[in-house]
Amino acid sequence: MRPNKAILFLLVALFTAFQGFAQSQNSFQFQGYLKNMSTFNFPAGADSVLVDNLIHNRLNLRWYPSDRFNVRLEIRNRIFLGDVVSAIPNYGELIDVNNDYFDASWLLVDRPDLVVHTMIDRAYVEWKEEGWSLQLGRQRINWGVNLAWNPNDIFNAYSFFDFDYEERPGSDAIRFQRYKGYAGGYEIAIALADSIQGVKAGFLYKWNVGNYDLQTLIGIMKNNLVIGSGWAGSLGGVGFKGEFTYFEPFDTYQNRTIMGSLAFDYLMPNSLYLNASALYNSAPLGNGTFALASSENLDVRSLSPFDWSVFIQGSFPVHPLINAGVSVMAFPGHSGIFVNPTISWGVVSNFDLDVIGQLFINGDIDSVYALYARLKWSF
Repeated sequence: MRPNKAILFLLVALFTAFQGFAQSQNSFQFQGYLKNMSTFNFPAGADSVLVDNLIHNRLNLRWYPSDRFNVRLEIRNRIFLGDVVSAIPNYGELIDVNNDYFDASWLLVDRPDLVVHTMIDRAYVEWKEEGWSLQLGRQRINWGVNLAWNPNDIFNAYSFFDFDYEERPGSDAIRFQRYKGYAGGYEIAIALADSIQGVKAGFLYKWNVGNYDLQTLIGIMKNNLVIGSGWAGSLGGVGFKGEFTYFEPFDTYQNRTIMGSLAFDYLMPNSLYLNASALYNSAPLGNGTFALASSENLDVRSLSPFDWSVFIQGSFPVHPLINAGVSVMAFPGHSGIFVNPTISWGVVSNFDLDVIGQLFINGDIDSVYALYARLKWSF
């Protein structure tokens, strides 16, 4: 494990933020949420239900000492307990995944029946001037444009199955952004790495043509030359997005990879929202099973374990406070299918209740069925 330099950074950032709060409360923001989620797992062929519980807290701190400078620190705290925690040996080690260069995650309690984990997933300073910005530290670098799969997201790929991590992972990186006109400009980003083989760096250029936002990128990702492009626009009122990325390995043991995703979405007059997407991966890194739910250290090339994947989603506000939806993911040429029904209810202001199903169907042996009930309080 690398030296825990993140602890020193955390202490300095906290001291700076609270000093700013003492000087001017208007320059300090503190937000977050507290969630409690119960999980009911129904393993195929099992006679019993596995019940788990997750208490999930997030603390978001921002300090604005001036109009041009701000400091951001976000901490993720989770408490795991239940049948799966007890059944899986070394469960704490499995979730204690450092999501980038600095070791900014800690197991506060690691027992067979209880795991308490905390992690810093945002910690950066930002300097803004007219037309440009510079960010240094752990931050999210999002270069994708689609919903389900983002081949352009070479820095911070995420798993669609990881629904309880809305903020998504970040990178320890330096990032320069230059803005030009409407939706135009460019970015340069470099993420820290243990070795040359692990370096991720890239240049992204954006521009607008008509009703389309376009982008192209070139960079290096894990010993691969990366070239990609993407767009977001509409065709006759239907949203049309796409991303394509080519990976040329510097080493002969890796495969050349071409990834592409297309997405169409449409909001009907009755507020029914529809989304359809497809992903192609010429050399998937998976082993023929469903991708892991965690987004930690996910390689963009392993977004799906299959060469072809399709996605269909629909959602509808059945009541001003209740939204229902279902997503289906299938893999042509393979038997597996993923079904994801959801119901969201805004109980009262700042309180939300979600009921979520995740059905991984791949024959009687490999199928996994899970039901989640989540209550969220935002502050």
